[in-house]
Amino acid sequence: MTIPGVVIVGGAHGTLALARSLGALDVPVVYLTHDSPLPRWSRFVRKTIRWAGPHDAGAALFLNQLAETHGLKGYLLVPSGDGEVQLVSQHRDELSALYRIILPNWAELKWLCEKPLLYQRALELGVSIPRTYALASAADIEALDVAFPIILKPNMGGGDTVIARAKVVRADDRRTLRSAFADASAEIGASNVVVQQLIPGGGESQFSYAALWLDGEPVAEFTARRARQYPVNFGYTSTRVEVIDNRQAVDAARKILRLARHSGLVEVEFKFDSRDGELKLLDVNPRPWSWFGLCRAAGVDLGALLWRVANEASTNQSATARQGVSWSYLIRDTVAAFTLARRGQARMTDYFASLIKIRSWAAFALNDPMPGLIDLPLTVWRVLKKRILPQIATTTTKIGLVPPLRQIARYAMIRAGLELSALRPVRSAFPSFGGRGVIFTLHHVRPGAAISAFAPNVQLSVTPEFLEEAIQAALESGLVPVHLHDLPALLADPRDTRSFCAFTLDDGYRNNSQFAAPIFRKYAVPYTIFITPGFVERTRSLWWETAAALTEKATSFEFDFGMGPEQVPCVSPSQKAEAFTRLEDFVQKSEEDEAVKRIDHAASRHGIDPLAIVDELVMDAVELGMLSKDPLVHLGAHTMTHVNMCKIDAERLAYEIAESTRRVESYSGQRPRSFSYPYGWVTAAGAREAKAVYDAGYPVAVTTQAGTISRQNLERPTQLSRVSLNGRFQKKRFVKALISGLPFRFL
Repeated sequence: MTIPGVVIVGGAHGTLALARSLGALDVPVVYLTHDSPLPRWSRFVRKTIRWAGPHDAGAALFLNQLAETHGLKGYLLVPSGDGEVQLVSQHRDELSALYRIILPNWAELKWLCEKPLLYQRALELGVSIPRTYALASAADIEALDVAFPIILKPNMGGGDTVIARAKVVRADDRRTLRSAFADASAEIGASNVVVQQLIPGGGESQFSYAALWLDGEPVAEFTARRARQYPVNFGYTSTRVEVIDNRQAVDAARKILRLARHSGLVEVEFKFDSRDGELKLLDVNPRPWSWFGLCRAAGVDLGALLWRVANEASTNQSATARQGVSWSYLIRDTVAAFTLARRGQARMTDYFASLIKIRSWAAFALNDPMPGLIDLPLTVWRVLKKRILPQIATTTTKIGLVPPLRQIARYAMIRAGLELSALRPVRSAFPSFGGRGVIFTLHHVRPGAAISAFAPNVQLSVTPEFLEEAIQAALESGLVPVHLHDLPALLADPRDTRSFCAFTLDDGYRNNSQFAAPIFRKYAVPYTIFITPGFVERTRSLWWETAAALTEKATSFEFDFGMGPEQVPCVSPSQKAEAFTRLEDFVQKSEEDEAVKRIDHAASRHGIDPLAIVDELVMDAVELGMLSKDPLVHLGAHTMTHVNMCKIDAERLAYEIAESTRRVESYSGQRPRSFSYPYGWVTAAGAREAKAVYDAGYPVAVTTQAGTISRQNLERPTQLSRVSLNGRFQKKRFVKALISGLPFRFL
């Protein structure tokens, strides 16, 4: 029986190329990502799903539940990032009950992925490797007989550490090596740092073996050379790759992969060492790689062959790769070419001449142009996010700049994206991105828009004037306001082609009744307020408001983050912001009830009454009863204690849902018909929680995961996305940008 489709997990340009190969065969492609948004712009990707990533504690469970919740049983599962490969390989047996997987178990694959094990096996097979040094600690460096320059790299790819993002760190002397090794060891452990002698030469000395294997034998294979790279000295990524036959690379790769009895896609990287004439093994990547698009362009479509192998169809692969055919990552290749020309190492005429041979581009394709059009702004954002902003954060931490430059840069980029998406011609160019409308999220609605140097919860508060503008923007965009609980039936009606909006407010703040309700009545707009009985009955504090009050008032406070009591400084706005962030992280990473209790206790020692804050801000049962008489309002459930539902056991989960349902019904006289997950992000509202809410009788539930709505949401009506009306971006044009759905394509 034919496999129904393919789920590609992670990756960027390689994933995009694989999706295009499969799309040409009309294969349904689902993209699962926590990182790059690029492939989701492809017309060949039918659905994109966000998740917490392969390093999350619940990642394997998520993949198991994904097959059920999204109807993906029997799909081919292709990991396209290093972390994703490890995850799928480690859990191959259990995942194979749900998906088709062409990848060895981790016991077989581990020694290909972990460089020290790989190099040991390579030497046993007679395959050359760069000179590698074994260091147990930085103390070993003094006595090390070493020839500089040296490079340091992680033993495996993937991860979000500094050395993982850099891929390679260069050291030209012993002092630099000590410092680099100490930094890397602190991040990933000394045993996970690979130290090697740098092989001279640029990208032109680097060769790759690209193939599809099955049960220890090649199905199809070819070799290519890295003609240019970025950075040009030793590349973070290839920028131009061309097909060139290299039998030495083929022979060496076959030795390694046969021993591993490999199955699946694979790239094996080598570098030619001119000093001894040896081709030396660098790395093995058992996944789609950045220049994967070259395969199809060269006549050896490994993506299509993978599909045939997965379906146990004959491959009939006899074609050889067309020599000289090239692939290019145009943006970075242009930078690399100009850099080489400026150094006198290449001529621009050669660069322009090389463009003639290019048959595949990293992002652009005539039959799939969108990824190419947005690759440049995405690249700028990723460079800022992964390289520049972390450096800014380090600098501002050291010198105490107020407010932190990293935060300024982040919000500037968001604002720039909203401004671009707000332009009418831009919105008009992508009408389908808006889907069938939006569900808006609000919290506080109250006068006053001033943002002080320290305002950690400012994103949760908008002015009444902005709420009115948001309603106007929705109406002007042609959206029909409806109750949230009516959305599933409206979307399911094939005769109804209208687009909708639903307004929701979390936590039951008193200002919702004072300032928001009159505006909703003015425009006859239905709305839902999600209620947490622990707040209503003053038995649970609003820890984020308590933490804000504590860090605002105190110049320092004592707190136990799990390593014993410590004194937390809170003098400057930057120190206050850092203290609040630490408290916030502690709540999310620790047992939540205990974390909230500690925050309340610390606040009480500084004369702050956490429950008095709740009493000041949140409606009580009498107020809710009076408000619920308005036919425009509906009271939904929001758990009993506003707890991260993913972090509690099944018994507590059932209690939080059932008891909050009962209490909310007692306030309004009507059973709640919708539910909102506290926090609502991926790691707070998973498949288990969605099923529990559905089993409790809720036809609809909302997360805080950003996105518009469409008829496809009927597949998961208890995991609907919402659009946050953020207090930092209170402009009517920004609301129209959000309604367009464009900003979420960059998330």
